[in-house]
Amino acid sequence: MLGNPNADNPFATSDPFGPSRVDPVADDFDNVDFGNNPHQNSSGLYSGPDSTDGFVPAVAPKKAKANRTTKDLEKREKELDKREKALAAREAKLATSGRGAVGGTDISRKNWPRCRPAVRHHIGEDVPPNRQRLVRLGYFAWLLMFVGFCWNWIVVLIMFCAAHKKLSDWLFASLICGFGLPLSFFLWYFNLYKGAIRDSSFRWWWYFLWAALQPILCGWIAIAPPVVGNWCAGGFTMINQFRDGHGAGYTFGIFCVINLAIWALAGVCGVSATSLAMKTFRGTQQNLGGDVQMAAPARQIPYEV
Repeated sequence: MLGNPNADNPFATSDPFGPSRVDPVADDFDNVDFGNNPHQNSSGLYSGPDSTDGFVPAVAPKKAKANRTTKDLEKREKELDKREKALAAREAKLATSGRGAVGGTDISRKNWPRCRPAVRHHIGEDVPPNRQRLVRLGYFAWLLMFVGFCWNWIVVLIMFCAAHKKLSDWLFASLICGFGLPLSFFLWYFNLYKGAIRDSSFRWWWYFLWAALQPILCGWIAIAPPVVGNWCAGGFTMINQFRDGHGAGYTFGIFCVINLAIWALAGVCGVSATSLAMKTFRGTQQNLGGDVQMAAPARQIPYEV
């Protein structure tokens, strides 16, 4: 008993503190995979700057990954800002140089009229495709007015030479033709042209103002009322010339019929262009209103119990 103290000891093989006992917690801890941690030493302990007792927390790799993701997002954001600034600089350069976005067209180059270019006018290159029909209709109406001004002046001049009109009638017709041609182009049609290109409210409303006067002028010249319309070769002038019953009267009457048809067609085309322009303008304003409503922040409505 004394020579071998463990011979008769029934607890010799079941010592709870003996080295032969297997500790499952210790075994599981030895098999823990800490990942590819740059601060983990060969013994599995954490040796980073934030370590206290040498143990690595389980979230250390995830924290490093989150930091890398944040840096990638910041780098991506800087690249996008750089591209946006470059694009804005390019657009400013294009606007300064006057270069169009379609085919590098020089929108500052004057090309109309061809005999002596004074303004830039090219419907196919400058106007958006969905508004070219509107602008072409307005341009056709103005061309009819151009022909009408010239034809009315010629007819009144011939009638004055044949003693069928007074000198004051021809002078007034010359005045209307001289001022009517440029004013109708720049105040009426060109505002439609610029409004369709730039979508400017000022251009649209300025066009609508003069568009209200365009059918009045066309009707005035086409009808040629007595006294106030003696400078016009229109309807009443036609009746008076046909009433004379001789060759010159019939000839002048036919000239008046042509003038009446030109101005009547110009008035119809002008009204059609104005109606189509109104629809286009309303559609633009509705789109702008929808965009503003979508961009506006939602109103916070207090909840009442």
